[in-house]
Amino acid sequence: MPETSRFLTRLPLPALVLFLCLLVAAPQAQAAGDDVNLSLCKQVLSRMLCKKMNEFGYVGKVQDGVYVVSVFYASKNSEYLCAVMPDGQLVVQDRTWHPMRRVVSYTPDSDGKCLNAAFSSPECPNRSSIKACPTKTPGDAKEQVKETFWVRPIPQILEEEYKAMTAKTQQNATVPAAPAPAAPPK
Repeated sequence: MPETSRFLTRLPLPALVLFLCLLVAAPQAQAAGDDVNLSLCKQVLSRMLCKKMNEFGYVGKVQDGVYVVSVFYASKNSEYLCAVMPDGQLVVQDRTWHPMRRVVSYTPDSDGKCLNAAFSSPECPNRSSIKACPTKTPGDAKEQVKETFWVRPIPQILEEEYKAMTAKTQQNATVPAAPAPAAPPK
């Protein structure tokens, strides 16, 4: 019997720690697969409320394409439901105040990687278009450099190579060249 009571006293603590770890890690793991949709939601909300993107927090995912985002607004913490619909509409609804509901249309770009939306709010001076793209990996950056290298005019490429070569020779020179001796007067 003492062994059983000792086992029961030790069980809840590790189970509680495991539960808390899973609770903290779950929103981040869910957000990783839906980063473009979540980024679009945060950008539209930041434009709607005239807040910075880093002021929004990811709370969780209700179902596929529906996210809960929180922000400190109107002297209290507010939560917003943001639904990214496959038909090209983004629906934002306030869970705290309820009467606010906005529908914003979005379109995927020609590659299908990024989502573009046009939304402006009278309270917010930022009127540029909204573009949400997946985060670039180092492989994407290398591929883009390869694609754009030969698009430039050849004289520009040659000039850049020449500048790079002359910079290397100046770096390798340890002692400046001695001036030529002056010719003696006759």
